[in-house]
Amino acid sequence: MDWRLENKKTLLKARPFAVEELHINRASTNEPLPHPYYRLASNSWVNIFAITSDSKAILVRQPRAGAMADTLETPGGNIDDGEAPEAAARRELEEETGYIVGRIQLLGTINPNPAIMNNKLHMFLAQDCQLAPSRQHFPDDSEEIQIVTVPLSALDAMIQKGELQNALANLTILMAQKYVLKTLGV
Repeated sequence: MDWRLENKKTLLKARPFAVEELHINRASTNEPLPHPYYRLASNSWVNIFAITSDSKAILVRQPRAGAMADTLETPGGNIDDGEAPEAAARRELEEETGYIVGRIQLLGTINPNPAIMNNKLHMFLAQDCQLAPSRQHFPDDSEEIQIVTVPLSALDAMIQKGELQNALANLTILMAQKYVLKTLGV
């Protein structure tokens, strides 16, 4: 990459992101690009495709401000400063659903939108999940979450019908399918 960040200015600090104005020079010529760029700066996220010990997918229904509608999606959330992605996945799953992880594996890490965002999404598969006997993590005060469990065999149809509309949650589900098919024979 022939770009070098000359300076950045935070235009807006909000939850869960900040809007930054970036002034970029070409490294090879030290010439500035013709206009500033803008990006959303945010902590990275986790999404968890969680499966119960009786082979049901654990989903959450919650209101989303962007769509101004309830969405059905995989559990997930922000990684706290200094927190490892796997620890965040375990915490977010328990916070949002009350379930704890039996086995967990990283499916992949992506940049949700490198054109305008600086963060990463870490996608996890959590298997053998069970309700926590003594729950330690609870939803944030602003979260209104309904837990929904569905048969694994229903997920493709739900995505095709538009019942699951969060693109990053759907990607997490699709990334997990090869592992689920192999280990559960679904």
